[in-house]
Amino acid sequence: MSQKPKKQTSITFRIDEDLAKQFKEIAEDNNRTQSLLLRDFVIEYIKKNRQSSLKF
Repeated sequence: MSQKPKKQTSITFRIDEDLAKQFKEIAEDNNRTQSLLLRDFVIEYIKKNRQSSLKF
């Protein structure tokens, strides 16, 4: 039996245009997508700030 794919959602937020440009350039220089970097940040943030077990 195959597993059901996890549901995904989008998060929208505003940042300074110059900050966004720099983030995009640095992500590209490191062969990473902005989404991957932000997803990794969110996971690490949760791990550091939540005491219960996490599921990913």
